[in-house]
Amino acid sequence: MPYGAAPLDASTVEIVRAWIAAGAPPSGVVPGDDGRPMGDGGSTDGTISLPPPQRGVQLHVTSPPVPKGKEETSCHYLKLPSDVDFDVNRFQIAVSGGSHHIHLYRAYDANLDVPDGFEVCNHAVDFDVWELVVASQLRHSDWELPAGVGYHFQAGEQLLIQTHFVNVGSLETIGEGQAVMNLNAAEPGSVTQYAGAIFGQDKDVDVPPHSTPTATAECVFPNATRLMAETGHYHFRGRHFKTFLWDNGQRGEQIYDYVGYNDPPFTLHEPAIPFAPGQGIQWECYWENNTDNEYKFGPFTDTNEHCNWFAFYYPTSSPSEAITCVKLNGVSTTTVRTRY
Repeated sequence: MPYGAAPLDASTVEIVRAWIAAGAPPSGVVPGDDGRPMGDGGSTDGTISLPPPQRGVQLHVTSPPVPKGKEETSCHYLKLPSDVDFDVNRFQIAVSGGSHHIHLYRAYDANLDVPDGFEVCNHAVDFDVWELVVASQLRHSDWELPAGVGYHFQAGEQLLIQTHFVNVGSLETIGEGQAVMNLNAAEPGSVTQYAGAIFGQDKDVDVPPHSTPTATAECVFPNATRLMAETGHYHFRGRHFKTFLWDNGQRGEQIYDYVGYNDPPFTLHEPAIPFAPGQGIQWECYWENNTDNEYKFGPFTDTNEHCNWFAFYYPTSSPSEAITCVKLNGVSTTTVRTRY
C-alpha cells in the first residue's frame, strides 16, 4: 500500500498499525508517531543544510512549487563558478523532500553557452550534448572517490542540474524544491585517473495491468574498466532491482540488490570491480502492478515506469567521458562519448 503507488516505509506501517490498534483516534496521534509527514521518511519542506566545501565550489538550484497531484522535472542551466580548472574527488548532495532524482551534467562541447536559468524538461536530456557526471535518488549523498581518481572540471564550463520533484502518491513536495551540491576539489596533482558515469536505460519497459513482470538489459564495456559505484532507479511499481556480472552472454555473480522503492542505495565497490573489454553488467527490474492501468517507459512516476541503471567507473580515455547503455526493441547498445 497505498494502492497503485510506492510502498510505505517500515516506520510508517508501524504507525498505521498502532493507529488501528488504538481504535483509529480522530486526532491521528498514537504512540510512536513523531509528527512526520507519512511516506517520505522525513521532513518534506524545502529546508536543507549543506555547508560549502573547504576547497571547491557549491551549486544551488531552486525549482518552483509543484501542485498536489503533479510532478515536474526541471533543467537548471548554470556555469561552473570557478575561474580555474580543478579536479573533484568528492560529491556531497542535499535535496528537499519529494525529490525523485537529481543529476549533474556538463556539456561535451566546451564552447556551449546556455543562458543561466531553468526550463521544464520532463524527458531525458540529449545524450549527444550532455555528459552525465553524477546521479542520485537519495536526499543526502556523500561520495568520496577512490584515491587518485577524480573528475576534471574546466573553469566556467557549462553545467546542467536536472531535478525531479514529485507531489503524487507517497512523495510529497512542500513549497519550492531545493538542491545543493558540493564539488570538493582534490589536492592539486593528486588525481592520476579520471572517472566517468554510465546511464543505462531500458526503453522497452512495459508493465501490463495486474502483472508482476521482470525485465533485463545489458551494458557491455568496449574498454578495460573498473566499476566503483552503482545505483538503481524505477517508479512506483518497482519492487526489486538487481545487477549481475555479464560475460559472453552469460549471467554471473550478483553484485547489487535492492528490495523496495524509496532510497535505492548508492553502493560503493571497494575495491572497484575490474572488467576486461567485452565484459559488462546485466541489470534487472521487477514490478508489481495491482491496478487496471498499463505502465510503459516514460518520465512520470504516476503514469510511466523506468528501469534505469546508473554507475561510475574509471579510467576514462580523456578527462571528459561518459557511457550510455540503451535497450530498445530488444537490442542493448553501448555508446562511449568524449568531449569535442
